[in-house]
Amino acid sequence: VGYTFNMISPRLAVILAALLIGTTTAASSTDRPNFNGTARVKQHMHRTGNLVEGEQHLLKLIIKWQSIPGAEGYELCHECNHIDETTGRETGTLAAGDGTDGSIGALIPIEIGGKNVCGGQPCHVMPGAPKGHNKFHLRVKKGGNFGLWSKLQN
Repeated sequence: VGYTFNMISPRLAVILAALLIGTTTAASSTDRPNFNGTARVKQHMHRTGNLVEGEQHLLKLIIKWQSIPGAEGYELCHECNHIDETTGRETGTLAAGDGTDGSIGALIPIEIGGKNVCGGQPCHVMPGAPKGHNKFHLRVKKGGNFGLWSKLQN
């Protein structure tokens, strides 16, 4: 039995690749990310393995998600109550901070690469997180602008 293979010409391959890249990076910065993050939870410890004195009631969270093509950066919002779960739009304002200043939650900027990569995927390590349910939203920066917030992840 003989097989016939049709080769795509190099010129056609380049055109198809350009179209694919163009449609991937042309996605609107207002697209809502599908944030299906995973989290590891550890007790808040020193590198020596001893619990951090006075912070035994706190945890260290490692939040990780799939990279989003064309992302220039991310923002996580921890314990934010100003995001509409249906639309991903903000329903109030939130100042960047750690949430201890009376603001609604903590807005955490995440740069691409470096310390924000865990196992090849974007991540954020958050020491000193309270025990219990911690909720997060994610948004992505594309074309210099941040898009809509993801749905809530616990």
